[in-house]
Amino acid sequence: MDRKKTLDENKLLFTPGPLTTSPTVKEAMLRDLGSRDSDFIDLVKDIRHRLLKLAGVSPDTYTAIPMQGSGTFGLESVISSIIPPGGKILVAINGTYGRRLVQIADVLTIKTATIEYPEDHPVVAEDIGKILQEDPDITHVAACHCETTSGIINPIKNIGKEVKQSGRIFMVDAMSSFGAIPINLEECEIDYFVSSANKCIEGVPGLSFVLANLSCLSKTKGLARSVSLDLFSQYKGLEKNG
Repeated sequence: MDRKKTLDENKLLFTPGPLTTSPTVKEAMLRDLGSRDSDFIDLVKDIRHRLLKLAGVSPDTYTAIPMQGSGTFGLESVISSIIPPGGKILVAINGTYGRRLVQIADVLTIKTATIEYPEDHPVVAEDIGKILQEDPDITHVAACHCETTSGIINPIKNIGKEVKQSGRIFMVDAMSSFGAIPINLEECEIDYFVSSANKCIEGVPGLSFVLANLSCLSKTKGLARSVSLDLFSQYKGLEKNG
């Protein structure tokens, strides 16, 4: 096989996993940086700032927390780090990735409630509001913005309104939408927002990120059920030394 021909071919990827990367992204990967290099620290700082700008929020109210690993790592870091002992999460499901959220919570032995729809049907915000009225034990709500299974878009702004009216915490999986569909976290009243570098942003796999409401995040110290996925500790480390 002609190696040069192979390298020059830019295969288009349309699977639910990594997307095609541009020549400029590939070129940026040719440079090695140590995690304590000043250039690396400045780069991470810039990425965090630009992620918040893309989400339409201020660093005064939100922070961007890069997490090692795929999007699922980011989701697990949030679920495992923000729900207190005795807490309960309501998950809205209309596809595989809603069920993935339930699987994560189940493995972590977190109490879970679900509301499920067919894969061709969006989540109904009013249904979530009704469940929250009926079950006072629910402390958190999770939903996918764009359910990768079908591409269907769920009404996160309306869901966020129901969640906030009931005084609960709102988490959104935005793997397949962030960077392509405009989203303002404050307008949607989202407390924790998770996406990945290798989806619509078209970066390389291996990095997820969480955009977190600082007020909510500050109350989660000591709640993490993992060392490497401790969201609060990751945030404090980034703030301390970049």
